[in-house]
Amino acid sequence: MTWLAWTTFAVALLLAAVRIPAARRGENRLMLVLFLLFAAAILLSIKGPYLAIDAVIGGINLTNLVLRFIIYAVCLLLAVRIARAFGAYRAERALLGPFGLAALGLVGAGTVASFLLMDQAASSVGLRALDGDPWLDVYGALGRLYPTFTGIVLLPALVGAARTRGRAVLRTAAALLAGGYALLALTNTFILMPPGWTPVMQTMNYGTLLLLFGGLGVIWLASLQDRRARTAKA
Repeated sequence: MTWLAWTTFAVALLLAAVRIPAARRGENRLMLVLFLLFAAAILLSIKGPYLAIDAVIGGINLTNLVLRFIIYAVCLLLAVRIARAFGAYRAERALLGPFGLAALGLVGAGTVASFLLMDQAASSVGLRALDGDPWLDVYGALGRLYPTFTGIVLLPALVGAARTRGRAVLRTAAALLAGGYALLALTNTFILMPPGWTPVMQTMNYGTLLLLFGGLGVIWLASLQDRRARTAKA
């Protein structure tokens, strides 16, 4: 599935590149940062880059821990951006309020603790060298818990937006994003899957990203349409 990882990485870089002109104008720089973080997270999940970077910082899988926290940051920033795009102010308050920030803090602390409690092992993508370590299951579950939390907070607003009679482009974006977050929630079943199902897990992970990218891309196209319409009226 390396081709799927590199494809997703290329899509993230492309989406970042198209945001550069707007970022230079001071418009919505958060999206440029988000796509660059997405690209970094995908790159760190690919074997070659992962092993090369981890060798530089100790060769004990610290790269995986860095990857986890990049993902947490991406999930929070992305969820806030989507909540604002669809006027889901209740969801935004849940993410940035005491409960949401406490959830992030607890998951972050648990992630570090479970990483430190795992046996030291040579660099391996996905920590496959640690299969059988009970703390690996805890570490993996925590890594999916916070992203799933952000998706659950957003899903009601996204499903509602997809079912409204509003603009077709925004309904399409909401449907793609809702599909991505629903697939993300299903990744919590990984712990029940046998080791031979790794390709299925990878397909679900990258499929989630591609659905989210699709939704964000459609939102961007909608913003371009709005800008052109305003220019035409001026």
